[in-house]
Amino acid sequence: LEPQKRDAPFERSTMSAAANSAAYWRIAGMSYLKYANACAEVVRGALKEPHLSKARARDAVYFKSTKYVKGAPEAAVVTEVVPAELPK
Repeated sequence: LEPQKRDAPFERSTMSAAANSAAYWRIAGMSYLKYANACAEVVRGALKEPHLSKARARDAVYFKSTKYVKGAPEAAVVTEVVPAELPK
């Protein structure tokens, strides 16, 4: 038995919400990371205490980078990135 073919409008209407929403941030010219960061900023802006102070404590980011010269590592550098304060 061959599977029945569906008409095109029916197939579009049954697409998952995730598949539909992914197209919007791509159409806007955003990467997923920029989209996720924008969503996180909106959520953090809507938080009230005590959740707001917990979220602010997690905003600082630390990363370690090591530069290699001729295949040998130099001293590692630890960098701290602290975003600007959230509006109150």
